Amino acid sequence: MQVDRHSRNTYSDLASGSRGFLLDDASLLTAIVTFERGLANAAFSVGRISEAQRDAAVKAIDAYELDVSEVAQASISGANPAIPIVGALRALAKDATGVHYKATSQDAIDSALMLLLRRAMGELNGVTAECRELLHALAEQHVATPVMARTLGQQALPTTFGAIAAGWLEQFVDAAQAVQSLAFPLQYAGPVGTVSGGLDTHEALAMELGLDQQPLVWHTNRAPMVDIATAMAKLSGAVAKITGDIVLHSATEVAELRESAPGGSSSMPHKANPAASIAARGYAARIPGLTATMLTALDCQAQRGIGSWHSEWQTIREIVAATTSSVLLLRRALDGLTVDTAAMAAKVPENADISDAETLARLVLDRVVLDRALERTNHVS
Repeated sequence: MQVDRHSRNTYSDLASGSRGFLLDDASLLTAIVTFERGLANAAFSVGRISEAQRDAAVKAIDAYELDVSEVAQASISGANPAIPIVGALRALAKDATGVHYKATSQDAIDSALMLLLRRAMGELNGVTAECRELLHALAEQHVATPVMARTLGQQALPTTFGAIAAGWLEQFVDAAQAVQSLAFPLQYAGPVGTVSGGLDTHEALAMELGLDQQPLVWHTNRAPMVDIATAMAKLSGAVAKITGDIVLHSATEVAELRESAPGGSSSMPHKANPAASIAARGYAARIPGLTATMLTALDCQAQRGIGSWHSEWQTIREIVAATTSSVLLLRRALDGLTVDTAAMAAKVPENADISDAETLARLVLDRVVLDRALERTNHVS
């Protein structure tokens, strides 16, 4: 049997797509090295170190061969992986002045995480855009399709499937916009958060790495990380809501929806399980607990979190990976979703008034279209 060499923390199930590997441990450690390269270049660009010192640092970085297992073992004594990496770079440098210039381990690790998370958002935002289009088309197509609303597990009053899908769309779009507005700030505050390397170096390094410059110091202000976690929680919560409804409408006794590629059963071949929706909910269900860990990291003592900061490194990557997986599976559930309008109509009383539901669906659709137009205008401007 061939064993996947990737551990769970590299998302070996591949549900989040091949780019999920951008969040693995090797990628994080590589990003720490990227930070160190950027810092050497930035410090030189503003005259903080000489060209020879920059060249010595870059030459050492070029010569450095990352060994994940070795760094993992060496990280134990200092409780973080930046220490052995910086130590190795300094040992390789003819002049180590330009290595890790006026930085601290937290600068390297926080910035490395932001590099990974910013890159991962590129894929996530692309998939959310596809889901938005699918939801919009679904709501638009079924604006006037009558269906029974259900409250507390019971049939209630008539609505339209377009109104239901418009509700999905509105919640999903609001969550996606929260993700799109996230900031990915540089961390370069120095050993005790005083920006001892200079504001000019900070600005140059932010530009070098493509990270935001504010907040300036967030060693113990963990809001930037928590903002990412809570945005993921909001988005995965929207996924859970939508896919939960799909599962309900796919039940044998309801039979109003059917995924395009339903899963089977190992012992009951007659079943057509809404597998994509079920799997999406599995990923989404993990996010609240992981987000709670991130929230506890807001409690940072003095100038460095004691364990709270350390708890973020794996947690935030897992949150983003699992959320991305949930959204990818939502896309699979929505793509080609079969809507049995006859099954829906059969449960609705004759001459039912669905005008309010139609009006609501159209209002939501119009608002989403307007918001998209404003987004494009703001992007161009």
